[in-house]
Amino acid sequence: MAGATSPDMTRSDASAEALLRRVEVRVGRRLDGLLQGERQGRRPGPGGDASLTRAYEPGDDVRWIDWPLTARSVDAMVRVPELEPVLTAWALVDMSPSMMFGTHGGTKIAQAREVLAAMGVVLRRRGDRLGIAATTTGALDLIRPPRGDRRGLVNAVAAVDAMQPDLSAGRTDLAHAITLLGRVARHRGMVAIISDMPWSPGLERAIGGLGRRHDVVVVEVRDRREREMPEVGTIPLRDVETGRTLLVDTSDPAFQARFRAAVADAETRRKGMIARTGARYVAIEPGRDWLLDMARALSQGSRRRLAS
Repeated sequence: MAGATSPDMTRSDASAEALLRRVEVRVGRRLDGLLQGERQGRRPGPGGDASLTRAYEPGDDVRWIDWPLTARSVDAMVRVPELEPVLTAWALVDMSPSMMFGTHGGTKIAQAREVLAAMGVVLRRRGDRLGIAATTTGALDLIRPPRGDRRGLVNAVAAVDAMQPDLSAGRTDLAHAITLLGRVARHRGMVAIISDMPWSPGLERAIGGLGRRHDVVVVEVRDRREREMPEVGTIPLRDVETGRTLLVDTSDPAFQARFRAAVADAETRRKGMIARTGARYVAIEPGRDWLLDMARALSQGSRRRLAS
């Protein structure tokens, strides 16, 4: 599967580096101290839960010595804390034409890239690895294998930044992309789906199938104007994925009532579908403090997986 390329990857790398620095500062200010103790560390320490008792060997940390046990035996004994295995996570980024929409604080694609960078920073701070995939039409147009280093994260974000939606391809088959990612992410772990989550008949089955092996986090990227239509008179509205254009009177009370009902129905179906699959749900919207919600969703996923 070929990844998308750009004639000017230097600019993409610089953009990804700048985005990552901004996100790192935000994560540091917002999350430091809030998620401490939610997962075990990678390195053993004196406060860890012991899983192995053995004789002391030269080079062992003296803080591991179990003095009561040593007093009852001939040799010095140590209790080595159990280390938590590295979590492998994947993020699937929806790059469909509908993600180009945005009226507050940039497009949904720009917001998705920030979410992707934040995921990478949060997971990297825990010592975990993040793989990245992106789709424009339903195929996996970009795949970057899981890595835990900063340079790998910068390169992956830059590759996503270099991609552009295919405006001539019609609606994106997100369900197919999720199914394909399930074949790529073979080892049990976590998968985050970053999308505006357009409803389709096969979406619930695809997410549910993914959830049988992985912890799934659905990150819905939203824009306020998709749920609140201002009364500005008669305007043309165009579906960026199908190209269909409708002329509507936004000041018509009947139109406003139909619009609100359609939005409420879509929201109910979407949330019901996600709940039935067992996935966790995080809503991302400019102006909303979503970072802590996302970090907690990532933490809950890894904890549930390791406890199962």
